[in-house]
Amino acid sequence: METEELQNLNVHHGHNIRRIRIEKGIKQDAMAKLMNLSRPAVSKYEQTKVIDDEMLHRFSKALDVPVEYLKALEENAPSVVFENITNDVHDNNDSVVNSTGYANVQNATNIFNPIDKITELYERLLKEKDEKYAALEQRIKNLEQQK
Repeated sequence: METEELQNLNVHHGHNIRRIRIEKGIKQDAMAKLMNLSRPAVSKYEQTKVIDDEMLHRFSKALDVPVEYLKALEENAPSVVFENITNDVHDNNDSVVNSTGYANVQNATNIFNPIDKITELYERLLKEKDEKYAALEQRIKNLEQQK
């Protein structure tokens, strides 16, 4: 144990692991397979306040996050999303095997940038608005010509 960890009482390694696992959409069974552990062992680690460095390194590789993040994340800290899509290759099961050698459970086609999706939706709404205005203007012209 590091003295810094003892001083920071709001850090709980197991809760950090659980939090990141859930944020990444990984079930405990899948995490157990990634770690070569049983599901009850993963559950036990997720309830352990201080986990040894070797096991934290294994969890950080499986979750594809820096080990310092698992060590230092406080209980009520805001979420941080780690995306490291570079140097990823697909295996035969369409899962992504990253540069650490661990497979991400999420399918690569499910990874998207929320800002891109918002922009796409906004552009589509603007286009629909412009089309409605054009249709209304055409109807007004037709009504004026009928008078």
